Amino acid sequence: MGEGYPSILELLDLERVEQGVFVGRPSDDGRSRVFGGHTVAQALAAACFSIDGLTCHSLHAYFVRPGIPGRPTHYEVSAVRDGSAFATRQVVAVQRDEVVLHLVASFHEEVKSSFEHRAAMPSVAPPESFPSEEERVARLLEAAPPDLRDVVKHRWPFEMIRVNDFEPATDPEQHRTRPNRTWMRARGEDLPSDGNFQRCALAYASDAGPLEPCMRAVGASFGDSSLQVASLDHAVWFHRPVRFDQWTLFVAESPSVSAGRAFSRASVFDRGGALIASIAQEGILRSRE
Repeated sequence: MGEGYPSILELLDLERVEQGVFVGRPSDDGRSRVFGGHTVAQALAAACFSIDGLTCHSLHAYFVRPGIPGRPTHYEVSAVRDGSAFATRQVVAVQRDEVVLHLVASFHEEVKSSFEHRAAMPSVAPPESFPSEEERVARLLEAAPPDLRDVVKHRWPFEMIRVNDFEPATDPEQHRTRPNRTWMRARGEDLPSDGNFQRCALAYASDAGPLEPCMRAVGASFGDSSLQVASLDHAVWFHRPVRFDQWTLFVAESPSVSAGRAFSRASVFDRGGALIASIAQEGILRSRE
């Protein structure tokens, strides 16, 4: 299998260079631009380093410019608000004096509530029932166009099982409109149990293919050089405790594609069926002509 990223632990181990400024390990995976989840996760980690005793419950980020692979990114953190139960941090990710990401994260003191409601997790086969990762990658390589084979072989710091690939659609309409269902978890050793670290790890994977359902809905696909596809903004809400070192189900769908923009949303469930996070993203999806 192809060379891959360092571990999640290494990627989130930021270096503090001065008060409120951190630098993250650069991305250098052969892509033409930095994977968005890489920058989002490191920006959230920088925000978490400035917080004591509170847990992130949401983040909202704008991708301002494509990040340049191999180039260090500095994360400048500022305190917007520090209250008794809530705190807000703003993070600006900068490469050589150019802003590449703007993120705002909100933290709160977790409390027990008498109110409880959650959407139901869809019925899918458990991750243990699928072939090994080597077999899954080999299967994807058979169908991948030549210019996407390096991407398929790339070893990410998280493992994924694309459930839809093993459950063929019964008709073209189902293929076009059904949600993407993907099991994901961090690779390697167990991650620290710290709640904010686990949220940063999930944030990293939250940018893995959210626009794919949008493209499928309009009959497009990655690798089509006639299309311009790029993330514009990204949001994650954390509803319940996260353990991303365990298998987690991402269910993504496309509510809208219009005016050259695509919108997707996803629900994230733990193995027990609890809804632990929600994701939303808007991106560019248009013809280069």
